[in-house]
Amino acid sequence: MPPSRLFEAGLRSSSCCPTSCLTQRAAWLAPPHRWLQARARRQRPQPCAAEQAAAAAAAAPAPSASAASLPGPVPRVLRERDYGALDKSQFSLFVQFFRQASPYIEGHRGRTFVLAIPGEVIEQKDILHSLLEDVALLHGLGVKLVIVIGARPQINRAVRERGAEPQYAHGYRVTDPASLQAAIQAAGHARMEIESRLSKGPAVTMVRRHARGGDGSQHYGPALQTVSGNYVAAKRKGVVGGVDYQLTGMVRFVQSDAVRRQLNSGCVVLLSNLGFSAAGEVLNCDIYTVAARAAIDLKADKLIVMTTPDSQPLHLPLWLPLSDAEAMLRRMAPEGEHAGLLDDDLQRGYASGSESSGGGSGAAARQGSSDIDMDFDRWYDLGLPAPLLAACAVCRSGVKRAHLVDARMDGGLLLELYSRDGVGCMISTDFYEGIRRAGLQDLSSIQELLRPLEERGVLVKRSEEQLLSELPFFTVLERESKVLGCAAMKPLGCNEEGAEVAELAAFCVHPAYRGGGKGDSLLEYLEADAAQQGIQRLVLLTTRTADWFEQRGFRHAGAAHLSALLPEARRQRVDPYRNSQLFSKALATKKG
Repeated sequence: MPPSRLFEAGLRSSSCCPTSCLTQRAAWLAPPHRWLQARARRQRPQPCAAEQAAAAAAAAPAPSASAASLPGPVPRVLRERDYGALDKSQFSLFVQFFRQASPYIEGHRGRTFVLAIPGEVIEQKDILHSLLEDVALLHGLGVKLVIVIGARPQINRAVRERGAEPQYAHGYRVTDPASLQAAIQAAGHARMEIESRLSKGPAVTMVRRHARGGDGSQHYGPALQTVSGNYVAAKRKGVVGGVDYQLTGMVRFVQSDAVRRQLNSGCVVLLSNLGFSAAGEVLNCDIYTVAARAAIDLKADKLIVMTTPDSQPLHLPLWLPLSDAEAMLRRMAPEGEHAGLLDDDLQRGYASGSESSGGGSGAAARQGSSDIDMDFDRWYDLGLPAPLLAACAVCRSGVKRAHLVDARMDGGLLLELYSRDGVGCMISTDFYEGIRRAGLQDLSSIQELLRPLEERGVLVKRSEEQLLSELPFFTVLERESKVLGCAAMKPLGCNEEGAEVAELAAFCVHPAYRGGGKGDSLLEYLEADAAQQGIQRLVLLTTRTADWFEQRGFRHAGAAHLSALLPEARRQRVDPYRNSQLFSKALATKKG
């Protein structure tokens, strides 16, 4: 996975065991009753295999025509969270997670996130209810939330109940009047489901102990306030390729001023698949275009899409730069004319048409944000994954980060936002531009960067021949063809613990460009690149730059020539008279 996250990186920590790091993070958020239940299960007599099979068959839900196929191992989902007393044996894990999450709690406070919940998630109540508890927690932590609610499977079911079959063309629904009524019904039910769950207040026992008001009164009202309205402006899709889409809509803009007023007043804003035309029509729109348009018009800090892998697994890494995500889309597209059209869309920002902006309340309140019709026609026609399309679209249009999170993982939304490495895939544009592998043309620039530090004894001197031999391990940061920083990362193999280790060396940023976050960007790029290669521990030897790295999660591991964290072959090459100190950082790995 190329790089982790500029803000969402340096201050997190993870287990050195790659197979357990995500499980351990999930355990930090697990309700305490799960541990008690697990202990009780271990003490309880176990049924025989036949009894287990019969019980599983009885508990299995009936198959649904609209249920999404979920390939691969599915993380366990709780049917109902029951927060009892915290088990004392887990106090340290709770405190550890809370401390690690604290910088993200502060960093996300006051930020605007657009959260897309597709209909496949709405369909699965256990998943939805757990997710909405986390949504309420986000709101309580000060995040401004716009939730975009999908209803595709619910609409399909409602259409079939009316004796018809859903009609699609090029990935879009053909919405006749009967289908529109089904869409309105499904959107209303989905919205009420979410509103009801978000209205759930905290347990009285929790409120009585800690949540008295200033006048001593108790607060038993809804956990938060939701609001919805005609915020999505749309127009008829019209006739495309000979297909009349009837009441299917294209999103023109989202009334950003009106939405911001609601967010600033403390409300959670709910949007749906329904848009409203200037002619007073209700139109059925695509949830991903609504979410993308909302994130762009609101200048949101993040777009988060909850996914249910109902098609081929994408095997996304923890991080993708926008360029790599777009390259992935190109590889998915078939050869020929359509692939060329896809490249055209990538260049012009995933949209067609141009109008004056519609960010305010009414036609007179135009704002000048790029009002472009979100048009995924050709993308859907190629069978490309809608969540990845939406993520690329918003990043290309100015949103710095988009996250794809598996909705089936209990607590996945919290883990993605409040742990260092997250559990989903983040696509971003903002702070890795200009970072690349070093080439032969960079040799002299790297020498110039390292020479002052070598002369001061901060770095070990390297001959030109040695530097040339190590050049394949170097990464450089450049701007306008000028190398501003460099670092080498060399795999060392396994240490005595069996962990894959890589050494970070020759880390340097030009003095004139320090203090602007370029060193952080370079470090995070290397950390994420190492994790993608399966490296579990990053180490560095230093005598004088320990403070900077300690602030970014590295921990002192003693004298380098004595530390078992270094593989034996590397430890033997350490000069004991230099007394270099070893610093180490565990990485979370996610291959594929």
